[in-house]
Parts: sequence; structure tokens; C-alpha cells
Amino acid sequence: QFGKYKVLEVKDCKLNTTTNLETGKVTESGLPNSNVLYYKLENDAWCCVRPSGTEPKIKFYIGIKANTEEQAEKDLQDLSEFLNFAK
Repeated sequence: QFGKYKVLEVKDCKLNTTTNLETGKVTESGLPNSNVLYYKLENDAWCCVRPSGTEPKIKFYIGIKANTEEQAEKDLQDLSEFLNFAK
């Protein structure tokens, strides 16, 4: 779980796998080989994690889908706080 978001699926681009966390079924991701983890979250939200290519740190990319811009901003802030980001 990422904050209030349930993780539905995990794609491991290095292993070329997609794992459905509800069923446990593992399939090929079909994505290019790279050191990336992609988390499909409920409500069409997502989080992508990869190491920096130039610095000793991990980069997080997140996406939110909502009915209004205000709700999207709130949900984005909630998820960012869970990942320990500060605006």
C-alpha cells in the first residue's frame, strides 16, 4: 500500500515481469529492460521508482487521476507525503 492507495500490480522492468497482487499471477511485462519498478495503484494512480543514473539517489515519479484539479492536488500531496517528499 502507498499511503491510502492499494497496490494492484507491480511491473519489474529488469525481470520483465508483471505481478497482479490480488491473484498472484505473473506475466511478462513487455517493457524494455531497465532498472525500474512501476506500481499500478487503485483509482488510476501510479508510482514509478528508479535509481538516478548520475547521483547516488532513488527517483520517484507519481501520477494521480481525479475528477477535479483540487482533488488531484490533494491526492498528489497525500501520496507525496507518504513518499517523504516536501514541496
